[in-house]
Amino acid sequence: MTSCFINYRTGDGEHVALLLGRELAQRFGAEEVFRASDSIPAGSDFEQELRKAVRGCEVLVAVIGSEWLEIRGGDGRRAVDNPEDWTRWEIAAAFASGATVIPVLIEATPRLRKDDLPKELAPLASCQYRRLRHRTSSSDLDEIAEAVLVAATELDRRLQARSGKETAVRNGEARTDNSMADVDGIAVQARDYSNSGVVVNGNGATTNTGSGDLNQNSTVTHVSGDQSSTTYHVAGDQNSTTNHVSGDQTVRGQNTGGTYGKGRR
Repeated sequence: MTSCFINYRTGDGEHVALLLGRELAQRFGAEEVFRASDSIPAGSDFEQELRKAVRGCEVLVAVIGSEWLEIRGGDGRRAVDNPEDWTRWEIAAAFASGATVIPVLIEATPRLRKDDLPKELAPLASCQYRRLRHRTSSSDLDEIAEAVLVAATELDRRLQARSGKETAVRNGEARTDNSMADVDGIAVQARDYSNSGVVVNGNGATTNTGSGDLNQNSTVTHVSGDQSSTTYHVAGDQNSTTNHVSGDQTVRGQNTGGTYGKGRR
């Protein structure tokens, strides 16, 4: 869903519509702002895209300049009096869908009067407007953006969520979503995880850590359950493989270097 739809009339204020579209896209994200010239991909059905965007928007910004009412079609009628006029249809569809319509008057353009509008656009004359002037364009753009944000509650929620994620990234906070189902027993899930040493799980397990020569010359693969194993201990500098053992273990050793041990590991 596009939060903000930019409505304008060809021949009246296209430059303002372009400015508004770019400014709001910069503040809210391009995906949140629809302007026909920028948002409809080449080759797409523009009528279908326009209808979908208008009916799905939260806010329609109607850009209105000094010629908005007076521009005429090929038949000599005012364009706004033509039921097939796209500018008229977009505004009427926004009212029908419950979207907020914000008129943006260019420079000294006067407010619209109900008597000058077709019946389905009459509510436009009563909508609180914003004005965009060249001399005060910066502050005027701020006011328009704020009006859009206030009216588009879903947009405000998305921006806050996006801001929270960006802050977490800047602060170096890691986030790990739970990708594990129900687990019976001990489980470790981490985003960045490193381990060095011996990991032993089970009842009565004993783990020795320290420095110096390691009296071990055996490799034990991952096993689980009640196991009976024999380990030969040989004194001297040895390369060892870290073992991961789960369950009750019985170890019988042979004294080949003055070392003998018996117990549960």
